[in-house]
Parts: sequence; structure tokens; C-alpha cells
Amino acid sequence: MTARPTAEPVPALFADGLLTDPLALAVPQGTRVVVARYEIPPGGELPWHYHEGRVVAVVTAGTLTRTLADGSECVTPAGQVIVEPVGPRGVHKAENRGSRTLELCALFFLPVDAPLSTRAAPPAV
Repeated sequence: MTARPTAEPVPALFADGLLTDPLALAVPQGTRVVVARYEIPPGGELPWHYHEGRVVAVVTAGTLTRTLADGSECVTPAGQVIVEPVGPRGVHKAENRGSRTLELCALFFLPVDAPLSTRAAPPAV
């Protein structure tokens, strides 16, 4: 009996976006890698926080507004990619100021025992 050819597996795409920020990614062996999906309702936010490792996220629906440590705002529509700053100096918050649910798919590269994010006080600007 001859083996029948099997169909190549087709991946389920969670996110597909365009990288517009520079990305330098050198991670040590033993880095924790996490994929997370966020849904933020209209008017919702992720309060001031920072990440202890590199985070790359694709906005898959809605529009993300981030306020950065220097007080500037970055608006990222669906289909775009963000690269988050690392460490406490990169404190930021994320908001959904739109009228539809904001959806993000994030890839975290973290130290083994690090949380996904650490809450922080708003920066003095």
C-alpha cells in the first residue's frame, strides 16, 4: 500500500500587521516567550505600566492610543505593529478611545520570573 500525500497544515492567523518601528531583538537563552490576546472595550485602558522585556504587538481591530513617558501620544490603527519600550523608563498607558472594541495580539520576550507588565505611577512630565 502506498502512502497518500497529506495536505500541508494551514496556520490559523491571529494577527497580521506592518512593522513601522525599528525592532532590535537579541534575547538570551532561557527567555520566557508569551503570546497574549487583549480585548479592550470602548473607553477602556491598560493603566500606566512598563515591561521588563521586549513586547511586539499587532493591533488587529480598533485603534490603540498610547501615552508615553514623555507625554507624547502614539495612535496605532488596526493592521499596524507596535514595539514597546523596555524597563521603568519606558512607562506608558494604552487606551481605547474609539467606539469599537480594541483587539491586540502581543508577543512578550521576558525574564523567566517577570510579570507581563508592572504597574507604575504616571511619569512627572
